[in-house]
Amino acid sequence: MAAAAEILAKAGPQTWQSDAFQMVAFFRQYDHPGCGLNAVVTSDNALFARTAHAALTMAGRNEFAASHALLKQAQALLSAT
Repeated sequence: MAAAAEILAKAGPQTWQSDAFQMVAFFRQYDHPGCGLNAVVTSDNALFARTAHAALTMAGRNEFAASHALLKQAQALLSAT
């Protein structure tokens, strides 16, 4: 997820740059969970995995609107727990 957000932040529209960098920071905290984070749990693991794959695919294809929407969905799946 952090990789997809990084692509969006670096190559996506400037209007989404701030939001994308916030998403990079949000998803990076799950890359190396420290003492403050427990094991990552989502409200729907299968949906999260499909969303992550689709977000990275769309970002790689410069489909930034789709990638942004998928990243927001993934963020909501993690925040809901």
